[in-house]
Amino acid sequence: MGILPDALKRVTAVQQVFIAEKDETSFPHKKPKYTPLVKSPLKQNSRHHPNHGHQKIPSASVDAFHESAETQQEEEEEEEEEREIERLEDGEPELHRARETSVVQLFYDLFFVANLTTFTGVHEINDTDSLRSYLGFFVVLWATWFQVAKYDVRFGNDSAFERVCKALQFGVMVGFAVTGPNFDVTYEIDTPGATRALQTDQTLTLILMASRLILAVQYLAVFWWLKEFPRARAPLIVHTATSLGAALIFLGLYFSFSPSSAGNAGLGIIGWYVAFVLEAAIILFASGHVSFLSFIHTPMVERLGLLTLIILGEGVIGLCQSIQKVGANLSFGADIIGQIISGVGIIYFVWMLYYDQTEKKRVGRLRQELWTILHFPFHICILLLVQGQATLTVWLKINDLANPVYPAAFNIPFFLDANITDPPTGSALTSYITDLNSTLQGVFENFKSSQNPDPFPEGLNDVLVSVAAGAYNATDDFVYIIDYIYYQSYSGICGLFNIEAPEKDRTGQQDNGDAGAQAVNDIVNIFFTVYTYFFVAAGLTLITLTLLLRLGKREKYRTEMLGMAVRYLIGIGLALLALMNLPSLEDNDNAAIYTYINSPWMMPTVLLSYLFVIIVDNLVRNHIRKKYLNWKSNALGMAV
Repeated sequence: MGILPDALKRVTAVQQVFIAEKDETSFPHKKPKYTPLVKSPLKQNSRHHPNHGHQKIPSASVDAFHESAETQQEEEEEEEEEREIERLEDGEPELHRARETSVVQLFYDLFFVANLTTFTGVHEINDTDSLRSYLGFFVVLWATWFQVAKYDVRFGNDSAFERVCKALQFGVMVGFAVTGPNFDVTYEIDTPGATRALQTDQTLTLILMASRLILAVQYLAVFWWLKEFPRARAPLIVHTATSLGAALIFLGLYFSFSPSSAGNAGLGIIGWYVAFVLEAAIILFASGHVSFLSFIHTPMVERLGLLTLIILGEGVIGLCQSIQKVGANLSFGADIIGQIISGVGIIYFVWMLYYDQTEKKRVGRLRQELWTILHFPFHICILLLVQGQATLTVWLKINDLANPVYPAAFNIPFFLDANITDPPTGSALTSYITDLNSTLQGVFENFKSSQNPDPFPEGLNDVLVSVAAGAYNATDDFVYIIDYIYYQSYSGICGLFNIEAPEKDRTGQQDNGDAGAQAVNDIVNIFFTVYTYFFVAAGLTLITLTLLLRLGKREKYRTEMLGMAVRYLIGIGLALLALMNLPSLEDNDNAAIYTYINSPWMMPTVLLSYLFVIIVDNLVRNHIRKKYLNWKSNALGMAV
C-alpha cells in the first residue's frame, strides 16, 4: 500500500529538481506579449548591413522543412524571398515583410466599408450631377486608403507609436463620415446649398491635410530608423516630402473654399484630384527604383483583394436592399426572380474572374505597380456595376406595377378613336372611373404597412371623385385631369421605392399643367442614366479584369492571349450597349432603348456574357494543361 505513494513522491522530487535546473529561456510557457514604444522596420537578425555585401548563411535545419508539404511550401517561399534579398544592392536595408494582413489593417478597412455604405445610403444616383458627386467622394476615400495601405504593407508593425498613428487614421475616416452626407462637387454659387457645401469642402480639405501629416510623421520615423543605409535615405526623403507637400497643398486649397473666394471652389475640387494623382505617382515612382521599397513579398495583393471583396460586399448589400423593396408587397414575378438571380450571379462571377486569376507569385516591379494602381478604375467599375444592377431591379418592379395603370387610364374610345371628340359621360364615365380606381387601389393596397398605412397618393382619390361627378369644364380639362392622374400614380409608385425626381423649380410648369409630366420624365431619365453607366461599367469591369490578368501573370501562352482577346471583345460589346441611350434615340417613341430598358433582359445580358467568359477561361486552362504541361512532363520523363 505504501509503495505507490513513495514512488509518486520520488517522481515529484525529480521534477522539481529538473525544473529548478532548467534554463528559463526554455520555460514551456510563452512570455507575456509586449508592445514596444517604437519598433524598427528592419528584419531581425538581418543579413544585410549598411556597408557590407551579401552573405548567404546556410540554414542548419533545412531537412526539417521537408517533413510535410506545408513546410516545403514555406521553404520555397523563403528561398524566393532569399533570392529577392540577394537582389538588394549595397546600402539597401532588409525590411521585415509581413506575410499576411494584420488585424489592425483589417480594422482600418472596416472604416472604409462603413464610409462607403453610409455614403451610398444617403446619396442616390439620380442624374449625372449626383453620379459625379458619388464618384468624387469614392476617389477621396480610395486615394486616402491607398496611401495608408502603401505604408502599412511595407513598414507597418505593432508598436505604441504605430497604434497611435492608426488611431489618428481612424479619426480621419470618421471625419469622412461626418462630411459625407453634405458632400457635393456640382453645386453652383449663390444657390441655397452652396454655403453648406463650401463648409463641407473646407472641413474635408483639413481632414485630408491631417491624414497626409500623419503619413509624413510615419515616413519620418522610418527614415530615422534607416538613415544609416545610404540607398534608403533619398527614397524615404521623397516619401516624407511627398506626404508633407500634399498636406501643404490641401492647406492652400482650404482657402479656395472660403466664402470670399467661392468662385474658385471648382478649381479647389480639381486641386484635390490633381494632388491625389501626383502623390500616388511620385511614391510609386520612388518605390520602383529601389528593391527594398517594392511591394514584392508584402501583403499588398491580399490587401487589394480584401478591398475588392469589400466593394463586392457593398453590391450584395445594395442588392439585398432592392430585394426587400421589391418584395414589400409579397409579390415576386418570374422577371423579378430572374433579376435577383442575375444580380447574385453577376457579383459571384466577378469574384470568380478576379480571384481565379490572381497570382501571388512575384512579377516585375513595374508590372506590380501598374497592377496595383489599376485596381482604382477596376474598383470604380465594380461599384457602378453593383449599384446599377440594384437600381435596375427596382426599375423592373416599378414597370410591373405601372404597366396596368396606363391601359386603365387611356384605353377608352375617347383616347383611341380620333373621331370621338367628347369625353365619356354618365354610366360610361362612372364605369371608367370605377375601373381606373380599382386598378390603382390594387397597385397600392399591398404596400400598406405600419410605417405607411395609406400608400395611395395624396389627393388622388379626391380627383377621381370629382371626375366621376363630371366636375370638369371642357375636353381639354378632362385630358389634363387624366394625364394628372396617370402622372401622379406613376410618381406615387416610384415613391413606394424612395425614388423621386431631382429637385427642380417647376413653378412655370405648374401654371401650364406640365409639372407632373416633367417630374415623370425626370424619373425616367434617372433610369436612362443608370442604364448607361451600368453597361459601361459592365464592359470596363471585364476589360480591367483582363488587363489585371495580363499584368499579373508570369507565364502567358498563345491560347491565353486568345482568351484575353475574347474578353476584350465582349467587354467592348457590353460597353457599346450604352450607345442605345443616345439623345436622338430618346426622342423616338419606338426606339429600341424603350423596348430593351423595359424588358427583363438587361442584367441577364451581362450575366450570360460573364458566364461565357468563364467557360472560355476554363477551356483555355484545360487546353494549356493538356497540351503544354503534359508535354513538359513527358519531356522530363524521357530525359530521365
